[in-house]
Amino acid sequence: GIILVLTMNTTNSTTTNVDDNANATSDKTIVLEDFSNPTNKWTVMNDPVMGGQSYSNLEITEDGIAKFTGKCAIVPKLNAPGFITMETGSQFYQKPAKFADISTCQAFEFEIKTNTVYNGYRVSFGKAHTKGGRFAYGYKAPLALEDFPPVGEFGTLVVPFKRFSDKWNDATGNITVECSEDPSYCPTEKWLKQMETMSFWGEGVEGMVDLELKTISAIGCDESATGIAEEPPMLQSQIHTIGSNPFYLGFTMMIILLLVCICSCICSCCHRRRAQTRLYQKAVEHLGDMTLEGAYRDDDLEDQFEDENDLELS
Repeated sequence: GIILVLTMNTTNSTTTNVDDNANATSDKTIVLEDFSNPTNKWTVMNDPVMGGQSYSNLEITEDGIAKFTGKCAIVPKLNAPGFITMETGSQFYQKPAKFADISTCQAFEFEIKTNTVYNGYRVSFGKAHTKGGRFAYGYKAPLALEDFPPVGEFGTLVVPFKRFSDKWNDATGNITVECSEDPSYCPTEKWLKQMETMSFWGEGVEGMVDLELKTISAIGCDESATGIAEEPPMLQSQIHTIGSNPFYLGFTMMIILLLVCICSCICSCCHRRRAQTRLYQKAVEHLGDMTLEGAYRDDDLEDQFEDENDLELS
C-alpha cells in the first residue's frame, strides 16, 4: 500500500481570533501604532489609591517591541487585586493620542506575546462614560489567556469591536453587561472615529504581567478609510477626560467654585472701592465748597476792617 504522510509546518507566529465571526469583510488593514516608530507617547500607571502596591515598567526597544512588565498586587485596604496599565492619552495633562478613524473597521489586531501565564489582561479605548460607571470609562474587552498565541511566542490576536463594552466594574475590570446583551454599551461611531486614548491592563487578578507588543492595527476596514492619524483638539479631549472621571469632574467643580468665590470677592472689593472713592470725592468737593465760602467771608471782613480804619483816619 501507499502511505501518504501529510505534514504541517509550524512557526513561532500564531494567529488567534477571539470570535469566529470576526473575519473581516474587507482586506484593508490600518496600522494604528507600530512600536518600531511609535506615533504616540506611551506610559504606565498603577493603582493609585488605598495604598496600592502594584508596580509596572514600560520599555520600547530598538527593535520595535513595547515591553510592559510588572505586578498586579493585592491592595491591602481593599483585600483585592489592583491594576497596572500601559496607556496613551488618558490623563488630563496628556495630549490626546493620535489614531486613525476606524469607524468602518471590524476589529483590532494585535501583534502580541505574553511571557507569563496571567489571566487578567484587558484592553480599552475611548473615554465613553456610562451612567453610574463611577471611575469606569472607555470601552473594555478581556484578553483571555486561551486567546493568546502560545506563551513565549509572538502572534496575532484579533478582538472584534463587538467584544467591547463600556459597562464594566471599576473594581474588578470585568464586563457587567456585554455589547451583545445591550447595544447601547457597544462602541459608538464617535469613539471609533477619534479614540483619543488606548490602554493595556493587568487588572483584577494578582500576578506577574509580562506583555510584549509590536503593532496595533484595525482590520476589516472599508476601502474608503484613509488610515491617516489625526490628533483631536486638546480642549475637546480635556472636556471628555473631565466628563469621564468623577475625580477630575469633582476637582474641576472645586476649581470653578474657587474661581467664582475669588471673582465675587474681587467684584465686591471693587464695588466697595468705587463707593469709597465716590464718598471721598463728595467729601473733597464739600470741603472745597466750605473752604471757598470761608475765603469769601474773610475777604468781606477784611474789606469791612479797612473801611472802618479809613473812617477813623478821616
